[in-house]
Amino acid sequence: MLHFVTFVVGFLLSWGFLSSLQDPPSCRCRPWEPCWPDSHQWTSLNASIDGNLVHVQPVGSVCHDPHYDAVACGDVLDLSRNSGWRASNPATLQDWIWETGSGDNESCLLVSSSERPQEIPCHQGRLPLYSAAVKSTAHVQGVVRFAKDHNLRLVIKNTGHDATGRSAAPDSLQIHTYFLKDIHYHDNFLVHGDATGSGPAVTLGAGVVHSEVYKHGIDHKYSVVGGECPTVGIVGGFLQGGGVSSWSGFTRGLAVDNVLEYQVVTANAELVIANEHQNQDLFWALRGGGGGTFGVVTQATVRAFPDDPTVVSTLVLSSTRADTSFWVKAISRLLSILRSCNQQNVHGQLIITRPSVDILNAGLTLHFSNMTNVLHAETLLQPHIASLSEDQISTTLTSKFVANINSELRLDADIHPRGIGTLQTSMMISNELFGSSEGPLTVAQVFGKLPIGPNDLLFTSNLGGCIAANKGLDTAIHPAWRSSAHLVTYVRSVEPSIEAKKLALKEITNKYMPILYSMQPSFKVSYRNLGDPNEKNYQEVFWGEKVYKRLASIKAKLDPDGLFISKLGVGSEDWDTEGMCYQPQNRVSQPLRSLKYFLLVLKDT
Repeated sequence: MLHFVTFVVGFLLSWGFLSSLQDPPSCRCRPWEPCWPDSHQWTSLNASIDGNLVHVQPVGSVCHDPHYDAVACGDVLDLSRNSGWRASNPATLQDWIWETGSGDNESCLLVSSSERPQEIPCHQGRLPLYSAAVKSTAHVQGVVRFAKDHNLRLVIKNTGHDATGRSAAPDSLQIHTYFLKDIHYHDNFLVHGDATGSGPAVTLGAGVVHSEVYKHGIDHKYSVVGGECPTVGIVGGFLQGGGVSSWSGFTRGLAVDNVLEYQVVTANAELVIANEHQNQDLFWALRGGGGGTFGVVTQATVRAFPDDPTVVSTLVLSSTRADTSFWVKAISRLLSILRSCNQQNVHGQLIITRPSVDILNAGLTLHFSNMTNVLHAETLLQPHIASLSEDQISTTLTSKFVANINSELRLDADIHPRGIGTLQTSMMISNELFGSSEGPLTVAQVFGKLPIGPNDLLFTSNLGGCIAANKGLDTAIHPAWRSSAHLVTYVRSVEPSIEAKKLALKEITNKYMPILYSMQPSFKVSYRNLGDPNEKNYQEVFWGEKVYKRLASIKAKLDPDGLFISKLGVGSEDWDTEGMCYQPQNRVSQPLRSLKYFLLVLKDT
């Protein structure tokens, strides 16, 4: 032990180690400071990435003086509803909420002149000042190096679907990975460093969105574990944050359970391969540790599965009844059906919407994987339907055979209501609760306390099944993923105003999350990709103490200067809200902080 202590002390006192423990810059460089790159340096960066640097202007500027243009404003108002257009544009996120700051002087709301007078000035808000539409790994390396050399705030946008606005930050330089579109199918993928193949797989560039890989899968007869939204980038935050699939998670696991290899540009601008044989710490961290935190992922290789036939059955309940007790009873019964189906290896999803002020809809969609007989599926459901009828709960059942699941998924970009923003939050339902005698009723009672407006949404995603069976996998997700039955996601719509945004953010944290967590107060676990944007205890809620400590130690080793900081991400507790200024919470010196992480690393080895 004495020799060990002597070694540690001697190593720490060496000039080389101490020099690596310098504090990160107190703040990133801002445009008004002498350290900000001059026009020649920006021009040089642009040339080095083949002219793909964009000086970002808010798309709403054409709806405001002095750039007002009635025709252009009308065009942008229409385009802004298209999720695909928003994904491809460096000046847009998927939601205006995260494009704006906290005041009118930090926004450029995209609304017609009748809703917001054109003479109201347009401001940059949270949008980056520059965006690099990278087309190669060399481009990514060049931008990372430029940001590091000039001490710039760096953000990464894939498609901008992030639910807490991590794809943007004020006065930042953005890496836009949307145009890295390579897709390559492998009959038997050989992981770097491995002597044997890993079976069918597909390598996806960072900018490939779900609809693109699903279309490719139709042509090549394979499927992957993916999400439902067609314009979400599969390799970005979706995969790196865990990757929940409502239609295949139960049978295939989480997306991170099925990633074989990453290609990554690290904080020192080095291009590396991360898998189970090399850069293992980085590989582990990227399987659940969150996007925009450990490097810029330029491509990933994930397992490919047969595109199996499926029978899809949907039970729909729609009523104008405002009786809360009726709806609690009805939702409880639908959840009981879902629980029974799960026990028979049939997975599903409950979706609750309010298509109009007077009507509430509840739909339970069930997936009978590897089944071809529609009549057989409906026969299995008949006892449940009969039981509902006895309780005066009227439902409509529709079923169809789907020869390949890819063709059933949404392939066209979503068109959103004009001007409406959304905030999302989530929580998990434990197996213990859902499997209890009163589990479905308890869940339904909590659902009944949540307001569902005409543009709001409440839905479940089936966990359990293969997700639970994969509990032996060493991934960076919260351990509770393996012991949870369902993920609940609540989507709150927001009218286009700063005041409405502030109110909605406050209500998500102070009103709706307490309601959801009242379901099982001792079990507070949420999905980082869809978590409360103001979550104070995010380390525990998103990852759990043990996983977070390991992630923090890896972050300290790979990115000691905090080049990759994302909101509520690993290491972000030492930075301000926008990741601009270094503000360690405990105010200890960086050497002591780094010593703590060094000892954690030694402990793990």
